[in-house]
Amino acid sequence: MKIKCQTAQLHTAFQLAGSVVQQRPTRPILADVLLRAEGGHLDLGATDLEIGLRLDVQGAEIIEEGCLAVPQARVASILRETTDETVEIRSEDGHCVITASDSEFRLPTEVAEEFPELPAFEEEKAYDFDRKDFVEMVTKTSFAAHKGKHRYALNGVLIAIRPSKLEMVATDGRRLAHIEKKCRNRGATDESVIVPTKALDEIIKSLVDEDEKIRLNVGENQLVAKTLRATISTRLVEGHFPPYESVIPKDHDKKVDLHREKFHSAVRRAALLTSQDSSSITLSFGKDKLQVRSSAPETGEARVELPIEYSGGEVEISFNPEFLTEFLRVLEDETVRMEFRDSSSAGLLRAGKEFLYVVMPVSRE
Repeated sequence: MKIKCQTAQLHTAFQLAGSVVQQRPTRPILADVLLRAEGGHLDLGATDLEIGLRLDVQGAEIIEEGCLAVPQARVASILRETTDETVEIRSEDGHCVITASDSEFRLPTEVAEEFPELPAFEEEKAYDFDRKDFVEMVTKTSFAAHKGKHRYALNGVLIAIRPSKLEMVATDGRRLAHIEKKCRNRGATDESVIVPTKALDEIIKSLVDEDEKIRLNVGENQLVAKTLRATISTRLVEGHFPPYESVIPKDHDKKVDLHREKFHSAVRRAALLTSQDSSSITLSFGKDKLQVRSSAPETGEARVELPIEYSGGEVEISFNPEFLTEFLRVLEDETVRMEFRDSSSAGLLRAGKEFLYVVMPVSRE
């Protein structure tokens, strides 16, 4: 193989691949990326055996076709420090040779044929989704997914493809984020899969055009996504996602509209005086007034007051402030609606008609 590439383009591709290759590889080749020069195109493949990435590298001149497995981290470092606009890469006697105007690097390589095969995208089985909607839905749900090793079925985002809409749901057992968008899907089918949050992040990072579509293949145990410059494959999360519809409260009798930025500021300020042992804030609703308070023996007390339009009964309800700020941080809406019943019931927050967030209260006893 022998190619000439724009240094910046190739460096960007190696950087994207860096989040997929195994950092402590179980096999040496899993720390590599596969360069494939074929049919006048250059693509780059990377995998950790859970997620696979194939990138189309633009602007490459194919002098001699072939495949080459090269160490991702070392080549990325070389490209980062190279000042030339273009570099030449060739295979030679089991090595990868990278040449610029004033330098040459000779790196040992693995056998390209041993690189794991990456799934192909099947055009005839594709679901198409708008880029803007897809990115918004991932952003507004993935933060609520479970982060630990236990409760494996919650370590991802549920994607439910309905005949007339797309839903995404994530939960860690203490809060739940749900969003839906109207769309028309091929075949009017119903499919639900749990996709790892890391894979969804990789899909979003691969996007380059504001107007492009995201295309999905859904299989029995894997999902393959295609964007303009990349194909991303991932194993699906195994297990059964909880019946999230039953978690969403339907009997709350108190509702209040809150100015998002002012509410977010009040929560952040009250959280400044929480501690590891007392990591909750209390929302105290009264006649046309909301107090956001925190207290801990070792840190002191905080109280922030907001004027609101509220005529329900007085209620105090405590939450983990991080759960509130993570929700408020992904919004652009001017107002959010909060619905609640009493101090021991889950709070329900709505942003627009499509996005809702359920958060369990914290006991202060």
